[in-house]
Amino acid sequence: MERLKAHVMHHDDRGTFRGIVNAYKWGEINHVSTHTGAARGNHYHLHTKELFYILSGKVKVDVKNIATGEERSFVGEAESTFIVEPGEVHTLTALEESTWLNMLSEPMDAQHPDFHKPPS
Repeated sequence: MERLKAHVMHHDDRGTFRGIVNAYKWGEINHVSTHTGAARGNHYHLHTKELFYILSGKVKVDVKNIATGEERSFVGEAESTFIVEPGEVHTLTALEESTWLNMLSEPMDAQHPDFHKPPS
């Protein structure tokens, strides 16, 4: 998993310009809203990278690499940006009402989705 910071930030009398990410190509972009206490994810992808940009709220992020067993957890708040790599089981639990952008490196194929449940 890779945590990112804004690649550029500019303030002037019009407001703020924040560059979220200037790497990779994204094949699908989604806007997600999640109620307090609800969890999303608990899956991994074989080929797809997934970028998350928290717009509002607070979420607990749990990530486990299925190959190495390495686990990471952190709390993401507004403007937190991170990328989940293929082979990383990821679960986001809303600690309060939350919204985020979710970007996939490849569009999800409804006939052959790159969603896999973690081994038990």
